[in-house]
Amino acid sequence: MTQTLLATKLFAPPPALRSVERQRLMQRLDAGLPGKLSLVCAPAGFGKSTLLGAWVQACEHPSAWLSLDEGERDPDQFVAYLTASLRSIAAELGDGALALAQARPRPTPEAVLTHLINRLATRPGRLVLVLDDYHLASCPAVDALLAFLLERMPAHLHLVLASRALPAIALARWRAQGQLLELGQDDLRFQAEESAQFLNHVMALGLSEAQVQALAARTEAWPAGLQMAALSLAGQSDAERFIQSFSGNHRLVQDYLLEEVLRRQSPALQCFLLRTSLLDRMCPDLCDAVMQSQSGEGREMLRQLEAAGLFIVPLDEERRWFRYHHLFGAMLRQRLSESEKKVQAALHLRATAWYEAQGMIRDALHHAVAAGDTARAMQVVQGDGMPLYFLEDAEPVLQWLRDQPPAFLDAHPPLWLMLAWSYLATSQHSLMRAPMLGAQAAIEKASQDPAYEGWCGELNAVRAWEAVARGDAATIAQEAALALQRLPQTSLALRVAAQCALGVAHQFHGERAAAQQVYGEVLAQAQACGNRMIGVCAAIALGHLQEDDNQLHLAARTYGRALQLLGDQPHGVACEVHLGLARIRYQWNELEAAASHAEQSSRLAALLECDAGLGADALRAQMLLSRAESDAALEMLKLASAAAQTRNQHGGRLAIAQVQVQAFLQTGEVMAAAELAQTHALPLAQAQVLLARGQAMQALECLNAFLSASQATAPAAELVRALLLKALALDAFDPSEAALTVLGEAMSLAEPQGWVRAFVDLGRPMQRLLEKAAQGARPRYTALLLDALRRQSDAIASLTLPAPATLPMPLTPPDALAEPLSQRELEVLTLIYKGLSNQEIGKQLFVSLSTVKWHNQNIFDKLDVQRRTEAVARAQALNLL
Repeated sequence: MTQTLLATKLFAPPPALRSVERQRLMQRLDAGLPGKLSLVCAPAGFGKSTLLGAWVQACEHPSAWLSLDEGERDPDQFVAYLTASLRSIAAELGDGALALAQARPRPTPEAVLTHLINRLATRPGRLVLVLDDYHLASCPAVDALLAFLLERMPAHLHLVLASRALPAIALARWRAQGQLLELGQDDLRFQAEESAQFLNHVMALGLSEAQVQALAARTEAWPAGLQMAALSLAGQSDAERFIQSFSGNHRLVQDYLLEEVLRRQSPALQCFLLRTSLLDRMCPDLCDAVMQSQSGEGREMLRQLEAAGLFIVPLDEERRWFRYHHLFGAMLRQRLSESEKKVQAALHLRATAWYEAQGMIRDALHHAVAAGDTARAMQVVQGDGMPLYFLEDAEPVLQWLRDQPPAFLDAHPPLWLMLAWSYLATSQHSLMRAPMLGAQAAIEKASQDPAYEGWCGELNAVRAWEAVARGDAATIAQEAALALQRLPQTSLALRVAAQCALGVAHQFHGERAAAQQVYGEVLAQAQACGNRMIGVCAAIALGHLQEDDNQLHLAARTYGRALQLLGDQPHGVACEVHLGLARIRYQWNELEAAASHAEQSSRLAALLECDAGLGADALRAQMLLSRAESDAALEMLKLASAAAQTRNQHGGRLAIAQVQVQAFLQTGEVMAAAELAQTHALPLAQAQVLLARGQAMQALECLNAFLSASQATAPAAELVRALLLKALALDAFDPSEAALTVLGEAMSLAEPQGWVRAFVDLGRPMQRLLEKAAQGARPRYTALLLDALRRQSDAIASLTLPAPATLPMPLTPPDALAEPLSQRELEVLTLIYKGLSNQEIGKQLFVSLSTVKWHNQNIFDKLDVQRRTEAVARAQALNLL
């Protein structure tokens, strides 16, 4: 489940109904725009937010606003909100970054910020980003992210911080470079004319100049102090006496005036203020629910508070959501805990019910926990039978449980299980063992509880999935079977999870048909009951099996269902889904769609550090090879290979090496290709190298051995490729009907599923063989493949020919090669032109005689000639020599 971000945090506070224009400060903020940073730092009540809200409204540049609180001490949440705020300027600025910031598992915050900074750099014109109440989010991790942003952000972005304390970043450096504007509490104090304007024009108190000066002196021109004093003065018969009745520092003035303000309200309004103070934000309907009042009363109360200037801050332009001024809210909560402590739990539970009804589950859980009602909090997590963690929204559960003492969790055994599931949902598999052990002990102590058997079944399901993460097939099968025996039939979410684990056990044991059946059932059940996490896992596993079993159309539909389940939320498993679709679309020769899916997989994998990206990069390199961009392909493969080595990903290294062999063969580096195929023990790559060397007999032996050992278990892609290479080996060794027979066998597998690229990627030799089969049993499919091969050759020719404007003279004759010569083939052709024999060419290039002959044949095929002299003449006509 994508985390719902509070839109109210992304709006600058609208202009207050009662406010003083502070033109001198607005002008100073304008003057600071050319620099990197403006810092407005002062204690509470100095009007920082009010000033910046008014300035943003008047600023001519596009601006984004973010009101921070303690929740943004989580670096991931800080970056998510930061990105969301910038999207308010233009959605395209943060779409990708916001998706990444909410992905599961999450990329590093620095990776998301880098993506965001790159997007910001492409947008012209000055932009302003305001971070309000930064002191609430400040911590070493967030301070480091702020420094990261300041260091790398584009010059046209201006950052504004409002904070009660100086942020722990290199302010001296930016100050020395003239990149910092600073406004402190002395700047923010009301000047004499501002105090008079506020007290006599805004608050209409009609004070004398001496009284204004005295009140300003008593409050040290503290804006909040003057406001509280003005509210207390309203209706006083003796203003002079009141002004003389208090003195002291801000803390004493604050306490006195806040109490004075509260006491002057009606009993009904005092009750409303106290009881709604436990809400971080409030709207009329929520207030009605908490106060158990008639519909409409909350709206009227909020209207009265705003009209009276009673420290209420609007959070959106529609003035639907509000919060109390931090000072006022803190005082109200303190009074509530002292005077009405017994009702606090009931108030929190009313908020829980309202938020739950709105689908705002995180807020519902927050208030249930604040109420101290563990049973109610557990109910919120469990929902209507579909726990939060199965909806991939486990973070609030972790925030609640991971720091609780064991005794608290022991008292409620399901909490241990919730914690283990939440670690699984957030890909923290190594942390599952401790809560599993805690759950086992707590459940055994509660053996007389009616829910005992169900708890045991859920613990079995958790153990099965922890074993999935370790690849322990025996434990998976045992624990999943026990879970299905013990779990009640009504526990749909848990039974689907246990059944999916059983499918994994079948797959690990090589029972592919049984695994497919289980995954199909799980996917249908998961979609029906809403278990998103398990449904996506089942879809990916089923898609892989269908691909391997040559069911490409079914696999494409299965991957599509996985994307529907995932929705807009990026996730580590989305990399796998996009990669599967990329492979299928590539085989269908739908290159644009394949490239799009491969790039999405690679981009997500890079940011989320998922291993699926290695396969995506291998496929992207394969696409580059299909366009004869061998240098670019090799560079991509080099980087991918280094990443695979770093992550110790054996499967990723094999996929990369397979394509590297093809790249080396395309560039004529046969020895390098042979060494790589041998090092990684890639039988199909070794066979392809042998064919490149002209050693068709040896290639045939290699392929026969592979097919004999693996025909029943090999994935469809390997089986089709092996048969096609065998057909080419037979055709090269002893052209006869045997090659066409094997080709027909491969086509019988490939045609129903629409395979194209397996043929096209084998180039001219496959084209010659297909031309021989044109009148065979599959004329339409053969014609389709030949057409794809010819279009491939034409596309490569158009890419490799120089543009006419850059040619020193027209080509003579003007016809072009259907397939360009590789760099090694050009070297061989040059040595032929110099008159060297095949043996001499082999010695000079350090390759075998059979390799030279193979290059000769390729050169003759591409130049459409039969002998050396014709090759030289044709090459000279094409300006190749």
